[in-house]
Amino acid sequence: MSLRASKKIFIIDDHPLIRSGLQSEIESLDGYEVCGTASSIQDGIRLMGFSRADLLICDVSLERENGIQEVDSVKRKFPDLKVVFLTMHRDWSYLQNAIAAGADGYILKSEPIESILSSLRQILKGGKVFPGEITSFRYDTEQLREAAEIIRRLTQRETEILKFLSKGKLNREIAEELNLSVRTVESHRTSIFKKLEINNMVELSRILFQLKSPDFL
Repeated sequence: MSLRASKKIFIIDDHPLIRSGLQSEIESLDGYEVCGTASSIQDGIRLMGFSRADLLICDVSLERENGIQEVDSVKRKFPDLKVVFLTMHRDWSYLQNAIAAGADGYILKSEPIESILSSLRQILKGGKVFPGEITSFRYDTEQLREAAEIIRRLTQRETEILKFLSKGKLNREIAEELNLSVRTVESHRTSIFKKLEINNMVELSRILFQLKSPDFL
């Protein structure tokens, strides 16, 4: 296959060993090339302007950046670029935020390299790749309608805190943002969980994700 027909992949990860290892694996495949690497989103945006990448592989937790929070900047500059997060975070709040940000995939670094490469091929062909857990858990429509109504009836402060929780913020981060004590934030969070009849952030993330899904909307 000619170089022009090759699919171009850009890698952003702040660990040099991961960048070089992944680049080596990708370039062992026919029809794929790594057109650049960077250790930060900002450097990546600058370099991708010269590379015409088809797909960006980005870590979530970079040294000075959160990959998910920065993906909007990437998408604005490169609207046709496919974005996949390659991460160690097996967490519903990260996953939910990645989907909301418009990611095409969310792949765990713990997956075998063959599985990672297969997922990259699928994404480049127009598919979406997310952990299987996201499709195996469903609340029924009536439960979701009830949850939506409960959320609409939350107090103003609870609504503020829920918005921060939906972005994966920790209690101490929310407390700093709203100039509250951590104990006050914990109290409001407990109240939200009680009203929704849930026990943890995993359940909250699942509800919020499905409320945003096309099937429910």
